[in-house]
Amino acid sequence: MNNETQTRFPEANYIDPGLPEYAENPCIAALPPIMDEYSVVKLLTQRPSISEVEKYLPGHIRVHVISRLTKNFFQPLTTHLHLERKLSLLIRQGYLGRNPKYPDFKKHLNNCYQKIIKQDLEVYVHDDVDSTASSMSVVGISGTGKSTTFNIILKTYPKVIYHPDYNLIQIPWIKVDCPHDGTLTEFCYRFFMALDRRLNTNYRQKIGSGRPSIGKLIAELANLCLIHAVGLLVIDEFQHMNLAKSGGEKKMINFLVTLVNTIGVSVILVGTPKALPIFAGEFRQARRASGEGSIVWNRMPYDESWDDFIDEMWSFQWLRNMQPLNEAIRNKLYELSQGIADIVVKLFCLAQARSILLAQSADDEFISVELLEDVFEEEFSTVGPMLEALRENNERKLRECADLVLPDIEGKLLNTFDHLKKQTVTKPIIVETGDAEESGFATSALKALTAMGINQDIALPLIAESIQNNPNLTLIQVVHAVTSLMTITEQEQKPKNNRPKMALVKSSNWGQLNGDDLRKVQFVKTATMYESLVESGFIYPVENLLAG
Repeated sequence: MNNETQTRFPEANYIDPGLPEYAENPCIAALPPIMDEYSVVKLLTQRPSISEVEKYLPGHIRVHVISRLTKNFFQPLTTHLHLERKLSLLIRQGYLGRNPKYPDFKKHLNNCYQKIIKQDLEVYVHDDVDSTASSMSVVGISGTGKSTTFNIILKTYPKVIYHPDYNLIQIPWIKVDCPHDGTLTEFCYRFFMALDRRLNTNYRQKIGSGRPSIGKLIAELANLCLIHAVGLLVIDEFQHMNLAKSGGEKKMINFLVTLVNTIGVSVILVGTPKALPIFAGEFRQARRASGEGSIVWNRMPYDESWDDFIDEMWSFQWLRNMQPLNEAIRNKLYELSQGIADIVVKLFCLAQARSILLAQSADDEFISVELLEDVFEEEFSTVGPMLEALRENNERKLRECADLVLPDIEGKLLNTFDHLKKQTVTKPIIVETGDAEESGFATSALKALTAMGINQDIALPLIAESIQNNPNLTLIQVVHAVTSLMTITEQEQKPKNNRPKMALVKSSNWGQLNGDDLRKVQFVKTATMYESLVESGFIYPVENLLAG
C-alpha cells in the first residue's frame, strides 16, 4: 500500500485518554474518549419517529410506518453497558504491548514475521515481547440483541486511522461472521474480504490464489493483523464454525489463542448456546491466565427491566384506539416471547397490522390478549421448540434446539395489506420509470414533500398511487393530494352516523374497552349493576332531587 493510498484514510487525532500509559501510546491516544455510563445509554438508545397524524393514513400506508419499529427501536439494559466497558478495555489493553513509539514494537514485528515466514505461529525464534491482549466469549440465544449491540458500539470507533509520523495504518477493530457450515479456510477468506472492503485492497485474490495450505492462510491472517495494527477481532456466529472440518477443536482454539498471545490481537467470540461446549471447554482452559471471562447474554428477566422495555415499546402504536397497557397484556407478551427482545417487538408489529386489517371501524383498532395469541400461533410456530425450552428452563434442550430463526416479519407486514388498496393495480407502480421526464417529475414531488417534513417511506407510496390513479396530474396537484391526506383529522375518519358499530369482543376482554362501554362497567363492577351504573354516571341519583 503506497503513500497515495494512505492519504485517503483519516489521519490520527491524538487526545488525552486520561491515563499516562494510554496517552503515551499513539494507537490508544487516536481512539475516541472513553465513554461514561450516560454516554453509553445515549449511544445505544434508538427510537423510531412517530406522528399522531400518521394514525389516520390508510392501512396499506400505515404498514410502512409500523415496520420502522423493527429497525429503530433499541432499549439498553445492564448487559449492554457491561459489554461496552469490556470491549473498550480489550481494544485499549491490547495496544499497550504494541506501542509504535518504542523499539519493542519493531522487535515484536520482526519476531512475528519470522514465525509467519515459517508458517508456524508457535515456533520459537528468540525472546518475545509480552502480549497485553486478552480474549472473551459472549453466548446467548438469537434475538437478544448481541449482534446489534456489537455493531452500534463498534461504529463509535474509526474503521481506519493513519499515523503519518509512524507510517502506520491502524485498524482498531474488525468483525467477521462465520460462514454456515464453515471451515477455518473459509473463515480466513472472509477475514481477507473484510479487510479488502476496509482498505480497498485485494488480499483475498492475492493470498487465495493457487489453493494455499491452511498453515499459509493462518500465517497471512496473523501477518495482516500485525502490520495493520488490528486492535480487536470479533468473530460472530461462532456456532457455525465446523471444528471437525477445521482440523479439530484444538487446532481452531490454539490458532485463536496464539493470535492473542503471540500477535497481540484481542479476540471476542460470539455465539449461541450451540457454542457453549467450546466456550466452556478448550477456549476457557486456553485463556484462563489472561482472559476477560465471558458474558452470558440471557433473555430479559420478568422484572423492572421488562416493565421498562414494554412501557417504552407500547407507546409506539399507529392504532386509532390505543388502549392503556395492563398487566394481562404485559404478562402475555412475556409468556409468548420469553423475554426475547426481537420476538416481542416483531409480535407487537404484526399484532398492530392484524388489528388494522380486521377492524370494522376505528374503535376496533386495539391490541388484546386474544389477538396476540392468534398472531403468535400463526406467525411464530418455527420458534416454538426454543421458546418451550426457555419456559421449562431446560439448558440441555436449549443447546439441542436449532438456532432461533425468526420469520420474515417485514415481508409479512407488506403482504398483509395488499388487498386493502382501493384500486386494483394492473401493473407495478414504479416511481423511477427510467424515463428522464417522468423520473424527474417524481423526484421533484418527493423532494418537495420531504422538505415539508413528510417521511420518505410515507411519501413514496402516496406519490406512486397518485401517479397511477391520474398520470396527468401536475406537480403541485400531486403535492396537494399527498398533503391533503396527511392533514385528515380524526373526526373525518370516524363514521358519520351517531351510533358507532358495536365491536364483538370476548367477555374476558371487556376490561380493555372504553370507560363509556356498559360491558366494561359489568366487567369491573364490585357492587350491584345499578350501583355501578350510578357510580359511573350512567344513572342520575334521583334521591338527590327527592331530598330537595
